[in-house]
Amino acid sequence: MDRSSRRRATTAAVLPTGITRTAIAAAIVLCLHVTLSLSKGEPQAPPAAAATPTPTPSVLVATPSFLMYAEGDRRHPAVGGSLAAGYRILGTIADGSALVSFDDGFSTIVETVTPALRTRTVKSFTRGTTTFRGNDGFLTVEPNSQLLRRYDASGNVVGTPVLPLGLEDVLGVGDSVVVLGGGRLRVYDRGGRMRKEIIMNGNSLVPLPDARFAVNDLTDSEVRAYTTDLEQTATLRYVGLPARLLASAPDGTLIVLAGTPSCVTSNAEIDVFTDLHAQPAARYHHGIGMARAIAVSPDFVYVANASCHTGEEASISAISRADGSPSVMRQVGYPTSLIPFR
Repeated sequence: MDRSSRRRATTAAVLPTGITRTAIAAAIVLCLHVTLSLSKGEPQAPPAAAATPTPTPSVLVATPSFLMYAEGDRRHPAVGGSLAAGYRILGTIADGSALVSFDDGFSTIVETVTPALRTRTVKSFTRGTTTFRGNDGFLTVEPNSQLLRRYDASGNVVGTPVLPLGLEDVLGVGDSVVVLGGGRLRVYDRGGRMRKEIIMNGNSLVPLPDARFAVNDLTDSEVRAYTTDLEQTATLRYVGLPARLLASAPDGTLIVLAGTPSCVTSNAEIDVFTDLHAQPAARYHHGIGMARAIAVSPDFVYVANASCHTGEEASISAISRADGSPSVMRQVGYPTSLIPFR
């Protein structure tokens, strides 16, 4: 790229597996400015009489070998270079850009991708550095020292590094860092001091509004919401149909993938919670195959499904939150993570 959770620099010479010639023609180099023009026609009806436009599924997708901006039937794949791999989406920041990371040569690079599909290098690290999501920034764990550091969206260090004991997932929440691993859920303050700790075997840390977060407790089959003081503010119990993955939206919507995704007989479902103290606002059973990642926007619930058969491509299901109807986005490579993006 341009060096400068109840019951999208240079375009590769060889296009990654799963992308057709049509996608080659549509590929956009990430570092180029993209101008979107509106066609002029007959005078439009007054705003009050205008029909509500049908939302278009729009996501940024990370795969092991490339990034892709997928909007409806349009595909814009790109890679960071001939040696780039291991793409990871770290979330969005205040200006609507996405933070992404990837390995390239001897470095791990963090970049921003704007909705206009421009990129900017934020910071480079030693290859092997692990990156995690933070609020309006990101976190890293160095391969040798194992120190956990927090950075803002400009790549400036925030606070004091910490050396966590066991680390499986990390999330920046407010001025705190939440660490899950080693059978513990811990919260560290800006000065690197551990403030709170509880026993937990969990996964899928996701942010919530008001400096809160949600986590999936695998032992007790509960999805819980906490403050950074580890005050539990909500509990969603999953008995007999275990929760597997969580995803959230900035407005506080939380979705939970529960059950067992399967290519043959699947009992998986996605529950949509707009209020963590009420029943799900919606529940979907269709569009869920071998789910590997999920995401939610005001218009859609997205499910990245792995392929079930050799030679079969992976896909993304976009389930309309308005009427529950699913559509399938294909030619998306093999997604490992995705976020709504437009």
